[in-house]
Amino acid sequence: MDNFLLLSILGVLTVYFYSSMNVYKSLYRKITEEKTMVEEKNANLEKLKEKFEKQVRFSLETIDDSQESLKSTREDLQELKLQNSELDHKNKLLQERINELYASVGTIH
Repeated sequence: MDNFLLLSILGVLTVYFYSSMNVYKSLYRKITEEKTMVEEKNANLEKLKEKFEKQVRFSLETIDDSQESLKSTREDLQELKLQNSELDHKNKLLQERINELYASVGTIH
């Protein structure tokens, strides 16, 4: 009787062990699958991050180039404004000289 009771307890424990082992195996498989999915998503996010970093670097370089071009254009514009004001001043002086010459010609006749 003792052997039977001992064997039945060992049998129940063996059945319990194998049934719980199957549960743990399925849980392990699911956790492994989820881990793989998370790693794939992480890799995709890293690729997106690198892509966006490249785009940001390119955009910053473009902005720098645009700023340099704008600075050069501003400097050229200021030079042209200065030349224009000098030409306007010379034009006024020449116009005054022309008026003086017409006036002197008028007094000669």
